[in-house]
Amino acid sequence: MKNLSDYFEKALPLKTYLSYLGDQRALHELHYRRAQVDEFLPVSLPELKIQVITEPWCGDSTAILPVLQKFFENKPAEIRIALRDEQPDLMDLLLTNGARAIPIVAVLDKEGRYLFRFGLRPEAARQIFENYRPLINEGKIEKVEVLKKIRQFYAKDRGRAILTELVEKLTAADHKNETIEDV
Repeated sequence: MKNLSDYFEKALPLKTYLSYLGDQRALHELHYRRAQVDEFLPVSLPELKIQVITEPWCGDSTAILPVLQKFFENKPAEIRIALRDEQPDLMDLLLTNGARAIPIVAVLDKEGRYLFRFGLRPEAARQIFENYRPLINEGKIEKVEVLKKIRQFYAKDRGRAILTELVEKLTAADHKNETIEDV
């Protein structure tokens, strides 16, 4: 079995992935411009490899990836993108409740060892979906309407929920002074 570092090396550089976005590019750029990252910037970060598993059509990704991009700019971190549908073996290493849900952000140290994962979406956005799940299941609301509510949350939140959780995980990983073995 390959480790995550092998997949990272074969993944698309962020700039290349952005050229795949098509109609989603404008939304990505909007979230990038609106992302409020300054309050989350730690003094220093170790060198990191950020492996994002997604697809251009993923609504959560169009909100999360621009925030990560802005947060990690000018930091010792490289973001690479693996397309879920082209990398099923990688996706299967990082399933969410047995599903190939995206986006998944796997954070690796500079040697490529797995530190932690983030995703499918931040807890606040996940909770919106969970609150409406019974109504979706009962046919009282369409899933697309719930996804609109999540998009509204992302627009209003400006990346704060994403970065709150990410920074907590970065801090916890840094304080452990150890890494989880490769997945």
